[in-house]
Amino acid sequence: MKICLNCKQPLFGRRDKKFCNDFCRNNYNNQLNRDRVEVVRNTNNRLRKNYRILEKIIEAKKRSVSKTELHFLDFDFNFITEVVETKTDSIRYVYDLGYQVLDTDTYLILEK
Repeated sequence: MKICLNCKQPLFGRRDKKFCNDFCRNNYNNQLNRDRVEVVRNTNNRLRKNYRILEKIIEAKKRSVSKTELHFLDFDFNFITEVVETKTDSIRYVYDLGYQVLDTDTYLILEK
């Protein structure tokens, strides 16, 4: 007799049945994918937070911002989605919003 892969209860019905119900199937698959999903979820949350920070700056009609202000807003410079190299510098993007270093403490905020 086959048993449910999640709750270990006996299975009845189809021969190829692996789970006794949808709850057990979902729970089993969620447990399998937990480690991979957690990394992706944390990364996406950080990217969204950075995006919202840049969006607020643009909505405030500001085009330049200090590094100190970005740190105060909890912007994490390690989380970006793209780097575009220009002739003189590079622009780091978080989706369609980006920033470019103007000097050691000032950043220019850009929209793609």
